[in-house]
This record gives sequence, C-alpha cells and structure tokens, in this order.
Amino acid sequence: MTARKPARSVVDSPHAQGGVVVEPGLSDFALARWRAELLDPDKWGEILGKFGRTMKLAVALTDTDGKLLGPCHNPQPVWELVRRTSASGPACAFCLTPDGSCKAVADALASGEVVIVDDAAGLAHAAIPLILGTRRLGALIAGQIFAQYPQPLSLQRVAKYFGVPQQELWSTAVHEVPLSHATLRLYAELLESLGQAFLRQRYATILDRELVERDQRYRLMIEASTDRALFTVDRKGCVTSWNAGAERLLGYRESEISGKNYSLFFTAEDAQSEVPRREIQRAELNGWIEQEDWQVRKDGTRFLSQTVMSPLGEGGAREYGRLLHDVTAERKAMDAVMEAQKLESIGVLAGGIAHDFNNLLTSILGNVSLAMSGMPEDDSARPLLEIAERSSLKAAGLVAQLLAYAGKSNGSVRRFDVSPMIAEILPLIQTSIPKTVRLELDLQPSLPWIEADKIEIQQIVMNLVINGAEAIGPEGGVVQVTTGVVAADSTGERQSDGVFLEVRDSGSGMDEATQSRIFDPFFTTKFTGRGLGLAAVSGIVRRLSGRLEVKSALGEGSMFRIVFPCVAAGIAESLKAPANSVLDGTGTILVVDDDPMVLKLARVVLQRYGYSVLIAENGKAAMKMFRSHAEEISAVLMDLTMPVMGGGEAFQLMNEIRPNIPIVISSGYAETEVRGQFTDALAGVIQKPYTMAQLGKTIADALASKKMAGLRTSGAGS
Repeated sequence: MTARKPARSVVDSPHAQGGVVVEPGLSDFALARWRAELLDPDKWGEILGKFGRTMKLAVALTDTDGKLLGPCHNPQPVWELVRRTSASGPACAFCLTPDGSCKAVADALASGEVVIVDDAAGLAHAAIPLILGTRRLGALIAGQIFAQYPQPLSLQRVAKYFGVPQQELWSTAVHEVPLSHATLRLYAELLESLGQAFLRQRYATILDRELVERDQRYRLMIEASTDRALFTVDRKGCVTSWNAGAERLLGYRESEISGKNYSLFFTAEDAQSEVPRREIQRAELNGWIEQEDWQVRKDGTRFLSQTVMSPLGEGGAREYGRLLHDVTAERKAMDAVMEAQKLESIGVLAGGIAHDFNNLLTSILGNVSLAMSGMPEDDSARPLLEIAERSSLKAAGLVAQLLAYAGKSNGSVRRFDVSPMIAEILPLIQTSIPKTVRLELDLQPSLPWIEADKIEIQQIVMNLVINGAEAIGPEGGVVQVTTGVVAADSTGERQSDGVFLEVRDSGSGMDEATQSRIFDPFFTTKFTGRGLGLAAVSGIVRRLSGRLEVKSALGEGSMFRIVFPCVAAGIAESLKAPANSVLDGTGTILVVDDDPMVLKLARVVLQRYGYSVLIAENGKAAMKMFRSHAEEISAVLMDLTMPVMGGGEAFQLMNEIRPNIPIVISSGYAETEVRGQFTDALAGVIQKPYTMAQLGKTIADALASKKMAGLRTSGAGS
C-alpha cells in the first residue's frame, strides 16, 4: 500500500494547539453544522458522475460509517444485477460479500490512505478518505470492477446467496473488462486528488460565498490534478490554463503555451481538417464529449489519448476543460491480448478442421487408391480416379495451410542451409509468374543452418514471390530474393543470431489499412483466392520463433523480411524407419478410430494385405478389445483424438498390459508434434489423409522394427 497523505487546502490556516493541528473557525459545532453542506450529494453528484463515466467505474460518496450519501454513479452491470434482484444487500455499499465484513472505508479513514479490497464475487473497489486538515469527514468509493477474469465458483456462491440466476450473472460478468489493482489504484489516487480539491473548494465556498462555485470547482480540479493533462481553452481554442500533468504529457511549459491555439496538439491532418474547432462545437452542443484520438507532443511524437472535453463557466467567461490520458501502452497490450486470443481460436478451429476434414479425406483418398489398385492402365475410369486423388491431395494442402497459420506443422523438421534450397526451387516458381516479371537472386552461400520443415520454407518463398509478382502491373517489374546473415546494429553487437530471407518487389505497394490485415486468414485483395497464403507464412514464422517484418507504401512496392534463428550445422537428418518392400503381411491388427468410414477403409486395406483386423470406435472400446485379445494382436493402428478416451491414454494402458506392443498413431498433425506427446517410443506415425500403399507400408515397417528390436534384445542376452 502506497503511503500518501492528503495535501492541506490553501484556504486552511492551521495552527498547532497542544500538538494537534486544527482549522481556525472549524470547531466541532461548525463541523457538525457544515458537514451536510461539505458532503452535499447534489453538489458532489456532477464531479463523481463525470469521473465515473470517464474512467468507466462506479463512484459514490459515503459518510464515515460507509453508508451511501446520495446515489451510486455509473453502477457496473454485475453489481447492478445483484442489487436489483436481491431484496437485501450487504453492509458495504459496493460489496457483494454476504457476511458484510468489508472494512475498506474504516481502514481508509484510519490510515488516511487509499485502501483496495475484493469481495466474494471478485469485484474490486477502492475506498478514498475525505480529510479536511485532521477531520475525517467521509469517503469516496470507486470500483465495482473485476480485478481478474471472473471465477465461476465465486459467482455461483454469490448468485445462490442473493437469489440471482447463475447463468445471467455469469453472462453479465464475462462481458466486463477486468481492471488490475494497479490501474484501480491509479484511478483512485486521481479521484483522491479531485476529491480533496473539491472538498477544499466546498470549504472555501463556505468561508467565502461570493466565489463563483462552478468556475472555482473546475479551477481547483485543474490545479490539484497532476496525474492527467488538464487544461482549459477559450471559445477560439486558445489555452487559458495549464497544469503540471499537461506539461509532462505534452512537453510545453505554461509560459510558452498560454494564449496559443491548442491545435498544436493535433496531427497535421486533423489540424488541416479543423478537427479542433469542431471538437469545441461538439462540446458546446452536447455538454460533454469523450473520444480516443492521436495527439502530438512538443517534440513531434504521437500518442493515443483518451480525451474528455466539457464546457465551463458562462457568458464571456465560457471556457472548455480538456482531460487527456495517454492510453497508447494500454491499447497495445489490449491488442496483443486480442491477437493471442485470435490465434488461440484459430488454433482450435484448425485442429477441429484437421481432425474432421482429414478423416473425410482419408476415406476418399484411401478408397480411390483401393479402386485404382489392380486397375488396368488403359481403364477408362482411371483418369477420373486420378483427378479425384489429386483433388484430395490439394484439399489436404488447404488444411495444412490452416494448421500453419495456427502455428502447427504437419511436416518433418530438418536442419539445412536455406540458400541452396531456395536456389533449387526458384526456377520452378519462375514458371508460375508472368514473363514480364524479372526474378533476381542474391543468395549468400554457406549460411548458418536453420531448423525447419523444408516444405514449409518452400511454401514461404513461393507465397512471397508469387504475391510480389501479382502486385506488379502489366508493364512488368522486378522481384528480388535475398538471403544473408542478420546485420550488426549501431553498437556493433548482433541483434540476434539469425539468417534472413528477404523478398522485395517493385509493385503497387500497400496502404496502412491493407498492411494491418494481410496476415489475417481469408483476407485477400484478389478477385479469386483463399486468402491463406500470407496467413500461413505468418503462422510458420511464428512457430519457428522467427521474426517477420513488412515495409510498403502505395506506389513504392513492398518488402517482406523474415529472420530465422540459427542452429548448429553438420547434424545428420533423423534416420528413417527400416524399409520393407514386401507389403504382404500376417497377424492381427487392432484399428481404433472414431470415424466409421476410416475404420471401414483401414479394415478393407489391411485385409487386402493379408492381415486379420479388429476394430474399435474409441479408446475405451479399444481397451476392452485389447484385454480380450492381447496375445494375438500383432500391432495397433490408433487415432490420436477421439471421444470417451483418446489415443494417448489408451497407448499408456496398452503398454502396461503388454509392453512394447507396436502402436502406430494416425493424425493430421506433424510426426514430431505427435511423438512429443508420448514419453515412450511409438512404432510409427501416419499422417491423415493416407493412401492404401502408405498404410500398408507403415504397418509393415512398424512390425519389422519391433521384430528387429526383439532380435537385438535376444542377441544381447545370449
């Protein structure tokens, strides 16, 4: 808790009497007589209401016992729902705690400091003492907000106690944006400054009733507040007052800005469009405006401001108060959270699509390969089946692009030098771009190695080059592909150990609005297309912990630069499973999958290769089958994601019953990602969708590997 004693009013002239500081004229009798006027709810209502709307908090005035004096201003949805539904509430005006044990106001008055508490529902509020000299007059309460994401159990208890529908309470709660204790304390300290200033103003009014109450109130607010930029302008927009917060935020001293037009704080575009003049007109018309806009400091830097403006005074003394709060960092943090949530949602969506769609493709592709097996080359139906097979593979590629955007790979990771790989595929890409586009290469040899899936890197190069070529008009232009090592910064130290791939085009370029959306899935500026190319590029780079930079302007072309982290070179690629060219097999295979079409396909294929087949629709059914036939089952082909019991749990249980049983996992995800979910070695992984030949070879290789492992074990024992 930050120790912060309230400042004494400039109108007070305290004198020490026996070590106790008192205000002249503010006797116990006078205090009792003036307390109601000092804490007049109607007088406090305007300042509290505006503060509540500005900061999006509930605010109220209380006496020293914590009882409300006047209404709760800007009540928040969850609190309002409970208070409206419940016949009786807790003792604390802002708490939803059934036992009424909140002591926030008492603690704040005792310590002279801001006190923050959380109630049983998770709603936080701050108590701010109102002190005049040594007199504790009352308190301000601000809050009714969640300090973190709502907790279901806490809300259920509160709903049950107060007789509120649980679903309605939860639905209301999750729509409220949480506000941290640190931010609430910041707002409370601002309210403390405003409250103390207003309290002192009320006291000054009592001592000198000739002061103009409304003008004096706003003047004292401006002078007392240092946490926000507060200043006033006249009808022409010229600055008439300036506080310390404005000097810190905008960079101007009062002596150099007084009398100048406040259009200096606006961007050049807004100033030319007369936004400042229209802002004053709107404030005059509406009585109060609140907005977010870009403001400019003295040094030319911009910041995003949450701005409030309101008219003050009457007649010739008419002015307009302006409150500015820099929310640039808050908006960036909010955007980062929203981006993370978007990526998480896309990841869940991609996983669901991969599972369901790959099951369909497995059935289609497998049955097509079954139909083609043994079919004469000159059969009239064969070209039609080949078209269906190619279409299925293209559909699988579409799923792979969605998985890439979600940061999930479905390929094999290797270590390699990126320059030779790019040089190898660019001649093929050249055939896919117009002849009016010249492809220039500047590939640095002997680069440090990167670790990635070669197919994904090829996909990145293909997407960037083709996009660059399509941005070039019919008059022609250049797409330049460059690789190299990350350059040193101005201090002579490397920014990171990495190599870069840069694709630059001389095309039409992009405006800021387009640049902000180019990596969103399904966004495209073309007449046709899926809008997944650059989204997939973004996902691949993100999964590889790389860095992606874009520079573009209309009429000046575009530059995409990707920096990949380096790894040690010279490490051989992982060994492949032992080859087995003889696909005719014997033994019993247990096939486990939640998709009936996949089960039927796998059974037909494996039976054609000579195996006996048992089937189960989920992990639980598979375990029942496995316990009954444990000794006769030669291998297991099992889906990873299934209802009731998934492949991972079934894998562990099967190994407990019969260690080292050959188990092959089928999935739409990458082999490395699948293997990473298992502590024990798998016999194999087959990616959906698969053909008849791929399935037969995978099962044969798994059986052969286990047989070889058994021979090595028996040989070591002899």
